[in-house]
Amino acid sequence: MFGFGTCGKTNVVGNMTKLAVTILTLTLFLSCKTTIETLQTSDPNKIGVNANKFRGTIFKSTYPGDKLFIQPADTLNRFTPTKADIELAETILKTQIESLNNRHINQFRKGQYIDKNLNKYFRQYIGFINEQGDSTIYLNFHWDRFTFTDRIKGYWDDRLKYTSDFSIVFDGGSRYWSVSVNLNTKKLFGLSVNGVA
Repeated sequence: MFGFGTCGKTNVVGNMTKLAVTILTLTLFLSCKTTIETLQTSDPNKIGVNANKFRGTIFKSTYPGDKLFIQPADTLNRFTPTKADIELAETILKTQIESLNNRHINQFRKGQYIDKNLNKYFRQYIGFINEQGDSTIYLNFHWDRFTFTDRIKGYWDDRLKYTSDFSIVFDGGSRYWSVSVNLNTKKLFGLSVNGVA
């Protein structure tokens, strides 16, 4: 009888431990999940992206290709990324950017590492179909955390609106960068971090 009571306590403790681990795992998973909402902007060629940690713009396939400044934007088929496409692209970005960015090109201090500051960038999303027929999203990043002191010094970016046109910035280091995501193969590729003048 004494042995039965000990075994029962062990099972209760074991079950409580499993329950606690399950709750902790779910809590961590849900806290890492990015909630994304899309909204139609006043520009029929752009969709706003509002996440709990960042903002951005989806450029529809109807957005003029000659305004994209991406080679060869005018020869590739384009598509309009959906909310689900953006969620998948962001998940792939979060899980693969650190290893893709392992050389930290044009990022001189840990505070500048793009993989440590993902939520501090405004995104621009463009959907392409590559030569193999895969859906690919090109992501363009603009720094979006200008402080009051930055603004006094004249540092800010007027292109961080849902209706802003696609833009390319020269120089600026880790404040401006781009990367692509293949939604079919679930691979991140083509990382390019701006140089420093």
